[in-house]
Amino acid sequence: MTMITAHAGADALPDNSLSYVRHALASAADALEIDVRRAAAGELRLGHDAADDGLPTLEDVFALLRDTPGKRINCDLKEPGLQEAVCALARDYDLAGRVILTGTTDASLYAASPAQQEIAALWLNVELVVPGIYQSGADVSLRRSAAEATIAFCRQYGLSTVNLHHRLADSDFGAAMTEAGLALSVWTVNEEADIRRFLAGGVKNLTTRNLAAALRLAGR
Repeated sequence: MTMITAHAGADALPDNSLSYVRHALASAADALEIDVRRAAAGELRLGHDAADDGLPTLEDVFALLRDTPGKRINCDLKEPGLQEAVCALARDYDLAGRVILTGTTDASLYAASPAQQEIAALWLNVELVVPGIYQSGADVSLRRSAAEATIAFCRQYGLSTVNLHHRLADSDFGAAMTEAGLALSVWTVNEEADIRRFLAGGVKNLTTRNLAAALRLAGR
C-alpha cells in the first residue's frame, strides 16, 4: 500500500509550524515531512530557506512524534552535514525505524554507519546524482544517462528508494527506476487526478499538500 506523507504545510497550514505537525500527526497519514536546518546557535530547527527562530526545533517535533506511535517522519535535510545529528537526536527520542532522510544526504556516510541505518531509512534525491535533472532544458538523453547513473549509485550504496518530483516519475526516468527494482517516492502530488494515478500505480510513497484529498482517495 502506498505511503501517504503530509508535505510541510499540508491542508493550507503554515509550513513547518507546530500546528501543521500536530495536524499531520492527528491525521491518517503514514508520515509527515519537515524541512531541517542548523540555526546560528547550533540547534537543529525547522525551516525551508533558512533556519527560522520563530519555527520549532527538531527536538520539539521529535517529542510530539515519540508520543504518536506508528507515525514516521521525513526529515528533508536542507544543508549538508546534518544527518549524523538528526540520527543521534532521533535515537535520544527512541525513534529507531521511524525516520526517513531525504534532501541533502550523504549516502557513503550512511552506508558506512550501521547506527544510522538502525535509526533511519535514506531515500535518495535524484538531483544529488544528476544536478541538472530538473532544469527546463533536460532532454531525453540526459534523463537516460541520469537513470543509468542513479541506478549505479543506488547499487553502490545499497539504497532501494529514490525520491523525485512526480513529473520525473511519469517519464522514462521513472520507468527505468522501476525496471531496476527501485521504489519511487514522489513529490509534491497535489492534484486529485495525479493522486489517483499514483495510488493506482503503486508507488512506495506519495507526498502531498492536499492531504485530506489524498487520504479520502486512499479510503482512509
